[in-house]
Amino acid sequence: MNKYYLKCHELFARRIAKLKEQVKKLHATVPPDEFIQHETVKLAARIRRATLEIIPEDPNRPEYVLSGDLKKYRRYKQGLQRYRIMFCFSNVPRIIIYLYVNDKDHLRKQGDKNDPYEEFKQMVRSGKVSHDPQSPAVQKWIRLYEY
Repeated sequence: MNKYYLKCHELFARRIAKLKEQVKKLHATVPPDEFIQHETVKLAARIRRATLEIIPEDPNRPEYVLSGDLKKYRRYKQGLQRYRIMFCFSNVPRIIIYLYVNDKDHLRKQGDKNDPYEEFKQMVRSGKVSHDPQSPAVQKWIRLYEY
């Protein structure tokens, strides 16, 4: 059982909602054996497991740590190929805030202008996301989006 309160930023929530819609459409249109093998369904399952089980086990694992402009944030990538989940966490209060997951238009490709790290850096620089659970913007997200 995880001891962290799990929340998400509106951008993360919108991207997850879009992914869920894609999975629902596939469920309604493809045969069951094809559905369970579909890459979108597998991606959704991996993201769900990562956010609800794996990351909350220890959100400060060394392999999650970012550097440079993003050193106050964490990212999860294991098993997600070119997808990334960006998050921040606090031990006081014990909370994990999922901030960002890239979409198919922002797949990981180092040096590309659409790289998910570049998109996320832009959001940090513009103030769309914050790592501080006490910031008024984060408090707003915490109240609005339960994960």
